[in-house]
Amino acid sequence: MQLRLKWLSIALAVLVLAACASAEPVASLKATDCVNDFAGVLGPPTVTQLKEMCRQVLEKAQASVVVVTVKSTDGEDIFNYSVDLYQKWGIGQKGKDRGVLILLAVQDRKYYINVGYGLEGILPDGKVGGFGREAVPYLKRGDYDGAVSLLTSRIVDVIAKDAGVEITTSQPRRIEPLESRPQPREVELSLGKILAIIALIVFVLAVPPLRRLLFYMFLFGGSGGYRGGGDGGGGFGGGGGGFGGFGGGSTGGGGAGGSW
Repeated sequence: MQLRLKWLSIALAVLVLAACASAEPVASLKATDCVNDFAGVLGPPTVTQLKEMCRQVLEKAQASVVVVTVKSTDGEDIFNYSVDLYQKWGIGQKGKDRGVLILLAVQDRKYYINVGYGLEGILPDGKVGGFGREAVPYLKRGDYDGAVSLLTSRIVDVIAKDAGVEITTSQPRRIEPLESRPQPREVELSLGKILAIIALIVFVLAVPPLRRLLFYMFLFGGSGGYRGGGDGGGGFGGGGGGFGGFGGGSTGGGGAGGSW
C-alpha cells in the first residue's frame, strides 16, 4: 500500500511539474521581434505576414503593434499580465505611447488587446472589443493563424487610416467560412480516463528502461515552438531583434479582452 502511495505521489508530482512547465511568467519572456510566438501555434507564412504588417505600420505611422502568444499565464489575470508585459518591454516610443499588444494565452483560452495611451483615441475599448468578438469563432476552432491575422489587420488598418498611409499587406489571409468547415469533436476527460493516464505514468516510472527513456525525452526534447527572429526593420530604436518598436512606451490598460 505504501509503495502504491509512493508511486501515486510521484505521478502527481510529474503532472504538477508538467503544468508548471507550460506557464510563462512575464519576467521570463524576452522580446525578439514584433511577433513572439512562445506557444508555437502560428504557422511560418502567418508569422511572415504579421511581421511585414507590423514593420510597415511602424515605419509609416510610427506605431508599434506586437503579437505575443503564450501557453499559460499560470493563474495570473490576463489583463494584469498584459500590462506587466507591455511595461516590461516598453512597447512604442516613450512619450508618444503609440503601441498595441495582442496577447493570447492558449491553454487558458483567454486573450487581451492592450492599447497604449497614444492610440486610445482611435482604438477605444468598444472598437477593440468588437475586433476580439470577431476573432472568437476562429479561436474556438483552434485557428490561431486566422484569429491573430484578423486582429492584427483590423488594428493596423485603423492606425493606417488615421495616419493617412497605406499598408500593403494589411488584409488577412483568405479564411474559409466557419460554417463550411467540419466541426471538431469535443473530447471529454472522464474520471476513468484521468485514472488511466495516471496509471500509465506510474507504469512508465516503475519500469527502469521506460523511466530512462522518459528522462532522456525530457532532457533532450528541445525547447518550445517559438519561430521568431528575422532581419532588420525601420523604427525608433529599442530592443526586439530587428524590430524597432520597443522604445519605452506605456499603457494605462486600455483595450479589451475575453475568452473562448
